[in-house]
Amino acid sequence: MVCATLEEIIHGCERNTGGLFELYVGDIDDVDSITEDTVDWEVTAMTVSAAPVQIAIKRKTSNYTEDYAEDLVNGSSTNTVTVNLMLHRRSAEKSKALSILSAGQRYLYGFLKDANGKYWYADYLQVTTTGEGSGQERADGSKYSVVLVAEMDHLMYEVDPAVAASVIATS
Repeated sequence: MVCATLEEIIHGCERNTGGLFELYVGDIDDVDSITEDTVDWEVTAMTVSAAPVQIAIKRKTSNYTEDYAEDLVNGSSTNTVTVNLMLHRRSAEKSKALSILSAGQRYLYGFLKDANGKYWYADYLQVTTTGEGSGQERADGSKYSVVLVAEMDHLMYEVDPAVAASVIATS
C-alpha cells in the first residue's frame, strides 16, 4: 500500500503562545455543508442552519488537548480532542445553559480559537463532565468545570478565519 508522500516540518519563526481564547459550539445537526481541504488541512467552506453559541472564556482558565493514537494490533487510529473549560461565578443561567448543552448526550461541533489567533474545528464533541462548586475561601470564588470530548479519525482541521466569521454570524 502506498501512503501519502511525507512532508517536512520546518522550524517557524513566528511567535507561539498557548491558551484557549474563544469557543463556539453548535448542534452537529445544524451543519448543512462543510468542505475540508485534506491537502492544506483546513476547513475552507461551511454552512449552518443556526449560528453556534459562544461559551465565554476568561484568560488562563481553559485549554484543549489532542491525543492521536495508533493501535498497531487493530490497525486503527483515533484522535481524542479534550476541551477543558473553567467558567467563573455560578448562576442559574449558566446551570441551565450547561444542562441544555449536555442534554441527551447531544453531538456538537466546535470552533476553538487559540492564543495564536487560529480557529480549529472539532466535530462530534460531547459534554462528558460538569463539576466544581464554591471555594472555601472568599477569594476562591464559585465556578464550573466542564469537559467536552470528541473522537475523530484525524487531527483537527484549521478553519479559515473568514469561514469561522461567516458561520458565527449566521442568523
